[in-house]
Amino acid sequence: MMTSETQVAVARADSPVLTDLDPVPMASIWDGILREFRNHLTVLLAVAGEIRTTSPAAGVGDVAAALADAEGNVHRLDALVGFVDAALRDGTKVIADLDDVLERALRLAAPVLGRTSVSLHKDRRTGIANRGTALEALLAALLVELCQAGGRDREATADRPHTIGVYVEATRGAMYLSVESDGRRPAPGGWRFALACDLGARLGATVAALPDTAGYLVRFS
Repeated sequence: MMTSETQVAVARADSPVLTDLDPVPMASIWDGILREFRNHLTVLLAVAGEIRTTSPAAGVGDVAAALADAEGNVHRLDALVGFVDAALRDGTKVIADLDDVLERALRLAAPVLGRTSVSLHKDRRTGIANRGTALEALLAALLVELCQAGGRDREATADRPHTIGVYVEATRGAMYLSVESDGRRPAPGGWRFALACDLGARLGATVAALPDTAGYLVRFS
């Protein structure tokens, strides 16, 4: 019978171990990981584009379909990085323009939204609390949850686009964002909903599923 023995090095009290090194901030570590990951995604997209342009005419349809699927998955990976970035990073609390926030949320959710039509309904330009990319990631997470649930009902969405509306209501001391879908209700317990709740807590907001329709209510107090 073979045995193995692992030796563990233990520093003695008088050993010359460096103890005064400054710790590297986690933010800079994550920045480096994020930069490298996105660099790899960029290379993958470039290679896919090069294959598309140099493929022979024979079988080009199959190649194009495979490349489109690969590119779609790369874009989804990039969106997932955006969600992770928002989850790990915090920022100074600022008042952001809701139109701009929703535009960024749509870009983040775009790889999943497909033909889904998203509209914003409000009376006037609205300022809203944000930290870093927390609010756009929150909205994007809810949009993706609703889009994926609505997309499961293919017969209902084959002849018309799936629609999601974001409705804004401001009262004295509170603001409400109601994100409503004409599709099916998402299954409970999704990680994107959990992420939205966590991001909402950072902004002083609560996130809950609507009781009577497919959608969510974000309440800022």
